[in-house]
Amino acid sequence: MISTLATQALLLTSLLYLFSSSVSANISNVDSSWLASWNAAVANRPSELKSFAEMVSSDEAGTRLAIKGLVVDPYENPAEGVIVHAYHRDNQGFDFGHNDKELTTWRIQGWAITDRQGRFTFDTIKAAPDHLGREGGHVHFTTISEEYGRQWALKAYFSDDESLTERQKAISQKAGRFGAVREVVPTEGGELINVAIKLKPEPDF
Repeated sequence: MISTLATQALLLTSLLYLFSSSVSANISNVDSSWLASWNAAVANRPSELKSFAEMVSSDEAGTRLAIKGLVVDPYENPAEGVIVHAYHRDNQGFDFGHNDKELTTWRIQGWAITDRQGRFTFDTIKAAPDHLGREGGHVHFTTISEEYGRQWALKAYFSDDESLTERQKAISQKAGRFGAVREVVPTEGGELINVAIKLKPEPDF
């Protein structure tokens, strides 16, 4: 018997393409290189999603990182069945493999679907700062849901990153649990961050 989450995942697979046409007016505002990477990611998305996903293999270089996430709707109710995509740089600060020239989509990425409590978990490594020194390490999140479409969500930074500005910290603190700067918690196997994503009433792209 197909599980509820698996059924929702199959349903939302078709929505990935339906949204492309239904919100085409917004596509012109999307960076073309990012959109190409996104489309490649969607084309290679696992056929069945769970609330837990491994983004890297056990031998991936870097500090192990667990990302515990919560997605809520615009009214802050737990949102079940929301597809969550995450990607980030590797421990050398590259997005697309060696010298950022090997792949057309992000090398470290993963897909999950929220459970009845709106929760998801990614097992990965801690992202390094950009290799060109443009910004600190962080994780990108994008969500897909039947009711609210495709949305750019949280861009989560690490609280122990010395490159964070006071403005970034202040904005995050004001946002509370939905803030971008996430506390890094040491664990036996590495580190942990908790993230919370609040869906917007309308899709982004």
